[in-house]
Amino acid sequence: MWRKIVTLGLLAGLVATGSAAGRIHTVKRGDTLEGIGRQYGVSVGALAAANNVRNPDVILEGKALSIPAPRPVPVPRTVTPAARPAPSTPQSGALRKTVVKMPPAELASTRSGPRIVVPAARAVLRNSFIQFSRMVGVPSDLAMALAWQESGWQRNKVSSTRAVGVMQLMPDTVDFVSKVLLGLPARLDPRDPVANIRMGTRFLRYLLDANAGNVDRALASYYQGLRSVREHGMLAETRQFVANVKALRGRL
Repeated sequence: MWRKIVTLGLLAGLVATGSAAGRIHTVKRGDTLEGIGRQYGVSVGALAAANNVRNPDVILEGKALSIPAPRPVPVPRTVTPAARPAPSTPQSGALRKTVVKMPPAELASTRSGPRIVVPAARAVLRNSFIQFSRMVGVPSDLAMALAWQESGWQRNKVSSTRAVGVMQLMPDTVDFVSKVLLGLPARLDPRDPVANIRMGTRFLRYLLDANAGNVDRALASYYQGLRSVREHGMLAETRQFVANVKALRGRL
């Protein structure tokens, strides 16, 4: 979900200067430290340390950030699973592109393109994605792709802005889904991966309904916020997020 870090003025498109380590990024309206980190492949902590940023939730518009060198990524072991054709996507006729920035994973090439080999400890969550996706009527491959882009299916992941778990749910989203959408007397625990997936898939259904079934806008709303997308449109960072999720469908 969109991290609630705002700069001066209204939200606008993300603009970057440079694209590699050793370059400078000038903070523009709508930038977040987490989004800048995604763009250059470096962590929030590394960016904050390199620029003496004490509070990663606050960055000033116009500030010149030095982009540190990303840590080297080890070459993964190649595994060749059985090929599986990518499912059809009736919401969009566009060809899927290879994801630009992949979460940590092992990749294997098949005739249908690279497949993601999910570690066994995380692969057990696949049944929960299928179960709750069917319950609320959302494509399970969409829910799985969204969660992989958000966390790599890491149940204990917590972002710098307190988004929790497999589907990176913000505290206010947990309250809304638990009490309003699911009608429960108390909030579910987002650190429980099964409960997290239950809430995340239900929230995705809500956003699909709110956007008349438009997958791109539903994904954008999940990341940036429904109201923000309606009022300002998709930010550049959000468009990249949507493209990444769509590229992951059918590969998990």
